[in-house]
Amino acid sequence: MTEIEFENRDGVGLITFARPDTLNVFSPGMMAGLGDLYRHCDADESVRVVVVTGRGTAFCAGADLSGGEVFAAHGELDFSSCPLSMQAWELRKPVIAACNGHAIGVGLGIAVQCDMRIVARGAKYGFLQNRRGVVADFGVEWLLPRLIGFERAFEMLVRGSRIDGAEAAAWRLAGRAVEAQEVLPLALEIADDMVRNCSPLVMGMHKRLLWRALETGRDDFVALETRALHHSMRQPDALEGGMAYVEKRAPRWDERYAARWPDFL
Repeated sequence: MTEIEFENRDGVGLITFARPDTLNVFSPGMMAGLGDLYRHCDADESVRVVVVTGRGTAFCAGADLSGGEVFAAHGELDFSSCPLSMQAWELRKPVIAACNGHAIGVGLGIAVQCDMRIVARGAKYGFLQNRRGVVADFGVEWLLPRLIGFERAFEMLVRGSRIDGAEAAAWRLAGRAVEAQEVLPLALEIADDMVRNCSPLVMGMHKRLLWRALETGRDDFVALETRALHHSMRQPDALEGGMAYVEKRAPRWDERYAARWPDFL
């Protein structure tokens, strides 16, 4: 059995952390594997939406320290705090984190990078790096204040507080909190709805626009949005979406959408 598994389920790319006996703690092999799978999903036009989940009772309980490693180091270091070869926010596809159980440290960092999060109501979520003597990674200091506000981000990162899934939803760290056994089915239901009913090109463009909006001034953003709107109106999906609505049928979206991706997004 591999540490990380992939399945294309009718347009939904399902990525599963598969070390349930360790609570899916994140190993170097999983680090490389997740980045490679993100790149594969981004390039494969048959994958429209990505769902990331864990097998067993945890999503990912942090970094794998089973070999006795510590985070201390000496001399020059040349790695990034965002170590995946592709980050979730870089994909042109929606990425949903189906946090079926605990997500701690790097595990929660992976989830926070995703576009949507569904969490298990009774599971624990937190960043404990402050209690291990190192700074958090995966860009969470940039992401968390934008998701949950400065004060709650401060509490999670500086104090190292853990919260349960119900609190995560109340804090807007997650969009939904459900029972653990309902997390993955709900994520797949949402993903399947997007695959069937949403233009893959426009989904990707909307995702990029939303992420750009986090760091772009209003006037510059409106100019970018205008370019994106004009581009989308010239694509086959703009005609197909309207015709499908008028004819009361399911849309048949352009399957070669990658070739129509705008170079400005």
